[in-house]
Amino acid sequence: MTAIARSLCLAGLCALTARVAAADERTDFFEKNIRPVLVTQCAECHSGDTPEGDLLLGTREAIIKGGMNGPSLKPGVPEASLIFTRLITEDKDLLMPPEKPLMKQQIDDFRRWIKDGAVWPSGMEMWDDKAAAASDADHWSFKPVVAPPLPDVKNADWVKSPIDRFVLAKLEAHELAPVDPADRRTLLRRVTLDLTGLPPTPEEVEAFLTDESPEAFATVVDRLLASEAYGERWGRHWLDVARYADTSGDGTDMPIPEARYYRDYVIDAFNRDMPFDQFLIEQVAGDILAKQDPDNPRAHEQIIATGFIALSRRFGNAKYAEMDLIIENSIDTIGRGVLGLTLGCCRCHHHKFDPVTMEDYYGLYGYFSSTVYPHAGTEHHKERADFVPISLTTDELKQRYDSPLAWAVKDSEKTGDQKVFMAGDPRKGGEVAPRGFLSIIDASHPEIPKGESGRLELGKWLGSKDNPLTLRVIANRVWQWHFGKGLAPTTDNFGKQSPAPQHLELLDWLASDFVDNGWSFKSLHRRILLSSTYQLSSRYDEQNANLDQPNTWLWHFERQRMDAEAARDSILAVSGTLEPGSNGRHPFPPEDKLKFTQGNPFSATYDHHHRTVYLMTPRLTKHPFLALFDGPDTNISFPSRSESTVPLQALFVMNSPFLREQSTSFARQMMEHTADPQGRLKFGYELALSRPPVEDELADMTAYVDSYAADLRKSGMADDKAEQAAWSSVARTLLGSNEFLYVD
Repeated sequence: MTAIARSLCLAGLCALTARVAAADERTDFFEKNIRPVLVTQCAECHSGDTPEGDLLLGTREAIIKGGMNGPSLKPGVPEASLIFTRLITEDKDLLMPPEKPLMKQQIDDFRRWIKDGAVWPSGMEMWDDKAAAASDADHWSFKPVVAPPLPDVKNADWVKSPIDRFVLAKLEAHELAPVDPADRRTLLRRVTLDLTGLPPTPEEVEAFLTDESPEAFATVVDRLLASEAYGERWGRHWLDVARYADTSGDGTDMPIPEARYYRDYVIDAFNRDMPFDQFLIEQVAGDILAKQDPDNPRAHEQIIATGFIALSRRFGNAKYAEMDLIIENSIDTIGRGVLGLTLGCCRCHHHKFDPVTMEDYYGLYGYFSSTVYPHAGTEHHKERADFVPISLTTDELKQRYDSPLAWAVKDSEKTGDQKVFMAGDPRKGGEVAPRGFLSIIDASHPEIPKGESGRLELGKWLGSKDNPLTLRVIANRVWQWHFGKGLAPTTDNFGKQSPAPQHLELLDWLASDFVDNGWSFKSLHRRILLSSTYQLSSRYDEQNANLDQPNTWLWHFERQRMDAEAARDSILAVSGTLEPGSNGRHPFPPEDKLKFTQGNPFSATYDHHHRTVYLMTPRLTKHPFLALFDGPDTNISFPSRSESTVPLQALFVMNSPFLREQSTSFARQMMEHTADPQGRLKFGYELALSRPPVEDELADMTAYVDSYAADLRKSGMADDKAEQAAWSSVARTLLGSNEFLYVD
């Protein structure tokens, strides 16, 4: 072969290799970014024999063909593809998915996928009947949790924790290397915000920087876990799962002053490091435990814990209107929040993909149809009813609980199994479904004492070490709350159509270790936080990124924006206005003044300077700050926070009365600290960013203050007011900066 021929052959081979690599990259993108969304957000309506709008999303060909509205996909042209335009339309009747629009990043992923030709793995059907026919017990999430052996690694010196062995083994297998560890200032700010939702103080930074002992970081972790702020931060995470709100959610959205007792129970449980199995059982059946042992000094807390069930959203405008929907909300919360399964579709038919039957669903339904839920009042039935009494035996308890009634549940006088609703219609009863569990995990039926709902037996099953779903779901949630994304990408859906975790062995090891350490959250935190994996920097590495752009194999720590609560709390803390503890009872109108109607539902905002977890949380509306910075949807068990970036957020920082007030307070602190401008800047940077300013920042900001104040003086403003305004502008600049709002 001539040199020219060899060159042409080599060039052709290189071009072919490049095309194959590009195709592989697009296929990987589909599997990681598109398929999970189609499975979790679209499958329920657009699969099976009767898809909505006759639109099937199981194959590329089916999407191109479309349904009643015509072709849905034009590869290469997102704006001409109905599957994309329905994601971004402003018409609420056409927007998809209808209940919860996709996040901006997910929409951008669909745009990129279609623009790149809508690559679809060859021969793949989204809802593979052959896969569905395979043994359900072989699906990863239904298998028993068994701690896998620790893998061997080459770079054993990097390992600080068993977690690191699993991570490093994957990195080495994919020819990746972890980046350098985070510097000490960055690490302290990260872990302090992570565990408490507040930035470290300058004194805490200095103490850590000067502690040269090998246990310095472990000492910090233990200090943070022992703080009251830990429960306020991590209790808020669980309140997302529990769809916590201070109002009922029905047509009048009636206030519930006693709902806060449940919120405080959750915060206290985290601070006490209550074992998670006990935590679950009390939330499902604490009233039954209290009835069995009324002299238990915690009996009132156990009753309050069932607020987890009582918080189910109310519907309609009358007492217990749409009771079937209230119970459906309870089952959905346990399904998504605890078991990681979507159970709602089983109300009408067997699950299309997962081994969950209508008998399973109504077996769960029977526990709650045998339960009395409290009534907060509505337009047509104004009187409150069925609140559960709690015994307040000491002055301390009477001071803490201003009402001897709890927003809780209790067993009904009439208990028993539930008939299956034919086609989901509560007016059409079919065969009786005995109260039970999910048959794929446990096909037995509990022995329920006569006259009881059986919720205690349900709670014990949910909190059993033999329940693989509960274990994997909570271990994955804790990982997600630390790292911003879970080991399993679909936090509340571990069903057969969800992608298997790339780090399944690590997830199972974490779940096993969690149980071995007494279901202790604080033990699990220590495991994760003291690992080299958690302590990596967020530095971008081009070589690693070329091999693993999504950071699937955890070669660096991913930068995260503060959630709404941490942002507001951090602003208050840095400004010196944060007040400790809670504000007590929300200032709702007196009971005789609660004359709300469906046309005039309750709507109020009660601001204060306590932590955001203590703000009054309405169900039908959101506090303006939480609405703007992606707070949770309190109507559902909320899986994860989004990170939208919109102009209104910047305008809020620039113009809102809240930021104006906090900037003024922050500026006052800097000015009172010292008369030296550079000393003020150093103090302000340490408070807000946990670092001193660099030389250029000092020069630029000093010049900015001088120029700003001079301009105001020229306009006639007094010297002292001009100086205050200039430093307030500096404070607002720091509080609105990316470095303040993001965690590296």
